[in-house]
Amino acid sequence: MPFPDETFPRAAKCGVEMAKVKIDARQTIIDIRAGLSDLAMMRKYRLSSKGLQSLFKKLLQAGLISQSEIDDRMPLMEKTVDIAVFRCPKCEMPQFSLFDECPQCGVIVAKYREISMSPVPAADDTITGSDTAVQSDVVPVVQDTMFRRNLQRTGLYESRSVDQLTELKWKFKTGGWVSSSPAVTDTGTYFGSLDGNFYSVDHMTGLEKWSFKTGGSIYSSCSVVDSVAFFGSLDGHVYGVDAISGEPRLKFATGSPIYSSPAVDKGKIYFGSLDGSVYSVDAVSHIVRWRFKTGGPVYSSPAINEEIIYFGSLDGCLYAVDLAWGEEIWKFKTRGPVTTAPVIAGDLVMFGSGDSTFYAVDARTGTDRWYFNAGERVTSSPAIADDVVYFGSADRCLYAVDAATGKAKWRFETGGAIHSAPAVAGTKLYFGSGDRHLYALDLAVGKEVWKFKTGGPVYSAPVISDGVVYIGSDDGYLYAIG
Repeated sequence: MPFPDETFPRAAKCGVEMAKVKIDARQTIIDIRAGLSDLAMMRKYRLSSKGLQSLFKKLLQAGLISQSEIDDRMPLMEKTVDIAVFRCPKCEMPQFSLFDECPQCGVIVAKYREISMSPVPAADDTITGSDTAVQSDVVPVVQDTMFRRNLQRTGLYESRSVDQLTELKWKFKTGGWVSSSPAVTDTGTYFGSLDGNFYSVDHMTGLEKWSFKTGGSIYSSCSVVDSVAFFGSLDGHVYGVDAISGEPRLKFATGSPIYSSPAVDKGKIYFGSLDGSVYSVDAVSHIVRWRFKTGGPVYSSPAINEEIIYFGSLDGCLYAVDLAWGEEIWKFKTRGPVTTAPVIAGDLVMFGSGDSTFYAVDARTGTDRWYFNAGERVTSSPAIADDVVYFGSADRCLYAVDAATGKAKWRFETGGAIHSAPAVAGTKLYFGSGDRHLYALDLAVGKEVWKFKTGGPVYSAPVISDGVVYIGSDDGYLYAIG
């Protein structure tokens, strides 16, 4: 995924014309999603209130933002005083302290959330549960997998290398960009599209098995655990969908768009939201276990290791939080937004920042070990193999850096910005570029082995399974290349 997971979204290759002034559409979308107030945007772009509304209208008409993104915009950048406000989930009356029973409407909060977060009703509006589900004699076994392959987000796949580009096995057309990373199992290849649909296609033939419609674009890459695919949508919900049938199992609302790719561990779902929080939600009861508030929207996909969860925020910090209780252990401040998924390797956690720097910090203490200066912002989630960490940058380069010392081993330059998170399988490194190509490099020396051209920028992270590379493109296709 371009973000983060999940890097910044690419809005448009050209600006939006406003009264003969060309405004950068990409930057305005970043400002909107970062919570910049109307007043601040009017000052920044020298617009009247009418001009600002016209800008929003043009972005909507171009399909670059959704209506929900501007319905309830919060001026996060205009805060002068930080106050803690707790709202009742039913009547939304604000209170200034936590409560179990709402002083206004009397609802028991835990019970209300348990009911409101229960599985989505079936099409006939009747609730279907496990006690009424049709039982099959043969239950397909769905392999567990997730974004960047595992909870540590290593991007290392146990598959043979694709040493030669022999054929396009298939490609599957959607109605929007495919910026998310697919999850590949024997029962299906699962991924979302900016057309708002989440798809399951046959990994051998590329034929659609089923699709599930959400209310917004999908940048989030899914985790498939216990036969359920979990993913986020820009409609503000995290969904759980049965991997075999495509039937809904979970719909959890945060109220803000979700780019973050969920991590699922021991029956708990962990993900970030543009409301500035990271959530821990029970996958069975759908009850919130804890919610951790940062100082900015969270695009980052969390990584987990040894009962600690790590994630970044647009406030410029990487956080380490206790997995059980959601309490901060430490935070590491950078000079730019942290939108990528960190990678955990031994006692190090490594990640990139919008300040054009790649960092390695001590996983237990958060102290700085080393940093590496790239030529532009680092919005590519890293991969690690054999003590070498690999990541891309908006400066068009893919870097290989010694994980122990932070010294560069090699770099490879492409024709476009690299937001795609690289993946390793065997002796090859795979990643996409804004120049529309999927690249395969020799892992040791960074030499190009082959490249494959798509019809649009490639910001999806590749997945390698059984000698096939699966990757999405902004031309709207998911590709299987062998």
